[in-house]
Amino acid sequence: MHIVCVHRGMYPERIGGTYSYIYELYRRLAARGHKVDVIASTRSGAGSTDDLDGIRVHRYAFRRVNPILSTLQHLHKTYRLYESVAAEEPVDVLSIHEPQLAYRLARSPLGRSVCQLPTFHAPEFLEFRFDTAWRIRNSKSPLKRLALRVSEPPLEYWQRRFQAGVLEAADGILVLSEYSRKHIEREFPTVDLDCVTIIPSGVDTDRFRPAQDRRAVRRILDLSDDVVQLLTVRKLTPRMGLENLLAAMPTVVDAASSRGLRVQLSICGSGPLLPTLKALALDLGIAEHVRFAGRVADEDLVRYYQAADLFVLPTTTMEGFGISTVEALSTNTPVVGTPAGATPEILASIDPRLLTSDTTPGGIAAGIVAWFDWRREDAGTTRYRDEVLAKYDWDRVAERVEEYYAEEAEAFRRGRGA
Repeated sequence: MHIVCVHRGMYPERIGGTYSYIYELYRRLAARGHKVDVIASTRSGAGSTDDLDGIRVHRYAFRRVNPILSTLQHLHKTYRLYESVAAEEPVDVLSIHEPQLAYRLARSPLGRSVCQLPTFHAPEFLEFRFDTAWRIRNSKSPLKRLALRVSEPPLEYWQRRFQAGVLEAADGILVLSEYSRKHIEREFPTVDLDCVTIIPSGVDTDRFRPAQDRRAVRRILDLSDDVVQLLTVRKLTPRMGLENLLAAMPTVVDAASSRGLRVQLSICGSGPLLPTLKALALDLGIAEHVRFAGRVADEDLVRYYQAADLFVLPTTTMEGFGISTVEALSTNTPVVGTPAGATPEILASIDPRLLTSDTTPGGIAAGIVAWFDWRREDAGTTRYRDEVLAKYDWDRVAERVEEYYAEEAEAFRRGRGA
């Protein structure tokens, strides 16, 4: 098959979340003999076309201006690049991961001439609403707050319209969780739910594997071996729940101390919330128990998972899948997560005790403290990694997506020939 993917950016220029998903999936499909082209923007200067592990990546130069001009740039350049790629060789599957970039293409005769199988990751307009509300609350400038309040409704409207338009034009829609499917059902009632297929994301189990010597890994990261090591890997933005996690830490520290334990939390990631989080840690008197590791290299990311006793996922909303959750589990590190988004779909079948009662600081603290008391039950087991090997190994996931693409593309060809 010839598969074309459209997304806002591409690994390694962009990392995390969707970028990781696209890179891991399509390099495996390329290795299985399919021709894969990815169309993505870049701010590094001139556009380019290069090979990335078998994927042909077409990066078009993009300059951020204002929302209207920026969107017009994306719509025009993705269309033209796709037109060029399709002229070289007929396309079997068009997979759009960023509706705001490819709305024009999806709705055009050119786009409708191919089987469109977008992947729905999240309702982008809701994420935008949530993030804008946070920016309004935290802006010190009255004029900026006013500008944000005035611009938010029309921008949200167009984001919703772009996403609805791409989904309505689709021949099939791929989602990573039942949670995401429910978002489509609730927010996009014009979309045919019979077109939606759930295939979860995956994890590279060869890369994310338990350490042979955890103490050695901790020495490399300068982490104490006689301390209970907690970890979270998050983009430092509001909906990730990091403020709630820090607010939970005084209770966690006290509970650990009453059990003769010491505890440290490592936060891996970067983002606009960093100054707020550092100030909060100081205000709460827990700065000595929190390590802000920043954006870590890929090699060190694996080490942090391997070194941790417990991974904590404190998300408050819109966790479309939870790649960091399965990465932690793949290293056989248990995860305590909030019942937000798709997290219950991953954790509940392993052990209901891994889910907190709610997303509040109290709920998060209670979940971690409860784990202190039953964690030794895991000694000698590999049950977390076993779950990942059975359900989320990337090679298995890629095979399922390959079958889905092939079946939908064949049905599209038959429909056109009828």
